[in-house]
Amino acid sequence: MTAASRGGPARREVVSGLGALGAVAALAVSAEPTRAQLAGLEVLAGGPPGDGQDQLARAIAEGLALTKLTPRAMPINVPRDQDALDSFLAGKRPRAAMMVVGLSTIGGLQVAGVGDMLDRSHPLCRVLGEHLPLVVRADSKLRSLDDLLEAIRKDAGSISWTGRGKGSADHQLALRVVKAAGGDMRRLDYRGYSTSAEASNAALQGKTTIATGALIEFVAQLKGGTLRALALASPERAEGLDVPTLKESGLDVVHLNWRGVVSRDAVGRALIDRYGEAVARVVRTPGWIELMKQRRWVDLFQPADAFQTFLAAERLRVGALLKEAGAI
Repeated sequence: MTAASRGGPARREVVSGLGALGAVAALAVSAEPTRAQLAGLEVLAGGPPGDGQDQLARAIAEGLALTKLTPRAMPINVPRDQDALDSFLAGKRPRAAMMVVGLSTIGGLQVAGVGDMLDRSHPLCRVLGEHLPLVVRADSKLRSLDDLLEAIRKDAGSISWTGRGKGSADHQLALRVVKAAGGDMRRLDYRGYSTSAEASNAALQGKTTIATGALIEFVAQLKGGTLRALALASPERAEGLDVPTLKESGLDVVHLNWRGVVSRDAVGRALIDRYGEAVARVVRTPGWIELMKQRRWVDLFQPADAFQTFLAAERLRVGALLKEAGAI
């Protein structure tokens, strides 16, 4: 396991990037009674330190504190999404008022057989999206996306894929590419890792044909020439990288790893609304916008009602994909 996957360099980069939020602390001021109610909350993240859920939880917690919307907001890690959500909804952490969820949460819960668990939460807002590239080692025989698609059509099982765990946004992307190429999703050879950093290392070491995950974890190797990106699954290209999207390359797949924040019944309706308002204010500050650029995040903000509708649709869509692939 690399230092980045243990939360070393990757985590330091996230924390140092949050300093940009401090410059705008005076821009958001709330009333004293509200501050007293919001003090000392916890923002839960399911997954290992340094990965995407953790990064967003830390960014939100620090943003709330720096903007004075809620003092002493603290990010808390729980190793798995399912365990984190169960702990959150059951009130096992009384101070937990928010939890970061994402496309990987939806898929992971489906694979675990508890796809309805998220229905018991209260959506606050969708926040951002994460670019997902299809990456190969520099010396790979796959020189283009067309090469990959041809190999999939011949035998989907001949291509090994690596990303985060089964059901994750990465796993879903692999399934969607295989399906769109005309391959058999049930033949997918997929190995899940805990973090995108580990997936990147697997590609470098030749342990997989294709790797995917958070773009930020691949950028250094892509620019250094040790890895190559065949395409991005995003609707648009990523700034500063000459990598085409799947769509412009002729494959009808658009896939962003979205993330958002939910609350729970025990918090109470009035405070749930206040939390949603607080996060909405944080993500519109100049410091947050700068952090988005640093982390190569995509603005996908969506308020509570729209996010709730979106979550219901995603559960159906992801469930259908995983069922068709034989993953659930």
